[in-house]
Amino acid sequence: MNDRMIYVHIPFCDSKCYYCNFCSFVSNDIVKKKYFEKLIKEIEHNSNKTVKISSIYIGGGTPSCVDEKFIGEILQQIKKSFILKSNAEITIELNPCSTNIKKLKYYKEIGINRVSFGIQSLNNKSLKLIGRKHNSKQAKMAIKIAKKCGFDNISVDVLIGIPKQSFLKLKTTIKKLIKLNVKHLSCYMLINEPNTKLTKMINQKKISVPSEDKCVIFYNKLFKYLKSKKIFRYEISNFCKKGYECIHNIGYWTLKEYYGFGVGAHSFISNQRYSNTENIFDYINCDYNCEKENLSDREKIEEFIMLGLRTKYGINILDLKKMGFDITKEKKDDISFLINNKFITQKDDVIKICENKYGVANQIILKLLP
Repeated sequence: MNDRMIYVHIPFCDSKCYYCNFCSFVSNDIVKKKYFEKLIKEIEHNSNKTVKISSIYIGGGTPSCVDEKFIGEILQQIKKSFILKSNAEITIELNPCSTNIKKLKYYKEIGINRVSFGIQSLNNKSLKLIGRKHNSKQAKMAIKIAKKCGFDNISVDVLIGIPKQSFLKLKTTIKKLIKLNVKHLSCYMLINEPNTKLTKMINQKKISVPSEDKCVIFYNKLFKYLKSKKIFRYEISNFCKKGYECIHNIGYWTLKEYYGFGVGAHSFISNQRYSNTENIFDYINCDYNCEKENLSDREKIEEFIMLGLRTKYGINILDLKKMGFDITKEKKDDISFLINNKFITQKDDVIKICENKYGVANQIILKLLP
C-alpha cells in the first residue's frame, strides 16, 4: 500500500477575519474539550496499523489558539493508530497573536517540524482592514521565536489583493519576510467570498480592493522578484527556497490518498471522497456518518489535469493515457494553439504552463479538460 497523509482540522479562532469563509468558529472551552474528545475517537475509529503516514497537516481555524496539550494528544493518537514514517513532515498553522515560546517549544518536543504562519501582510493598515488581530511587530517576533525554538522550515501566508494594497506595499512585506529567512511563501489571491464581512463592505462601497487585472500584474511582478531572490515557484500560489517544498501539499496535487479528521474535513481513499459535516455540534454529537462520493474516471482525469498544471511539474501525457484520456489526440487543436501562443510547453511527454502565464492558468486549464 502506498503512503497516505493526514489532515486534522482545528476549527477554532479567537475572532473571524473579514474575508474568511472557512469552517471556523469562536467557541468556549467546553465546546473545545468535547470537540477534541470526538476528534481523538474519530482518529481511533479509522485506525490502521498497516498504513504508513508520510505527512500530517494540522490546519484550521487557528490551531495555535487552543491549549497546546490538545495538539499533543492528537499526535499521540495518530501515532497509536497508524505507522508514522521517521521522516514524516508535520505542519501546524499558527497565528502570531496566539503563538508564544511555550507553545512553540512544546510543538517542537512532540515532533512538529514545520510551522505555517497566517500573516497575510506586514502593513498594519492593511491588517486592520481585513480584520487581522496581529500587527507587523507581532508577526516578525513570532517568526523570530519560532527560529529560536529550532524551527528551520517556516512558511508564511501572504494575501494579494487586499484593500489599499499596492505592489510596493506587497513587495515591502515580502522583502521583510526574506530578511527573516522565511523558507516558504504561500501567496494567495484574495477571493471575495459571499457572506463574508469584507464582501459586504465592498458591496456597500465602504472599502475597495485592487481589480483582478491589477492583482495578476502584482502576481507576475512578485514571481519575478522572488525568482531573483532564489525563491522559486513550484505551484501557482507556492514559492520556496530549494528543498523546502511542502510535501503535504504536493501530495494533494498528485492525487495521493489522505485522511481528513475533524469538522468539515475531507478524505480521499481508494478513489472515494469522504466529507464530514460542517456543523460542529453535529460532528460532536453524531456517529461517523460522513458523506461518500465515488470519483468517476472523468473526474479523476479532470483533477489530474487541474492540479498537475498548477505545478511546475506539469502533467504527463503517458499517465493520462493510462487513465483513458489521450490528450494529444482529444485536445490536438487546443494544444497546438496554446503552444503556438506560448501559453504552454510540451517536452518529453510533459505539458507545462509557461512561467509568465500562471496569471491566466484557469483559462488554460479549461481548454485542456475533457
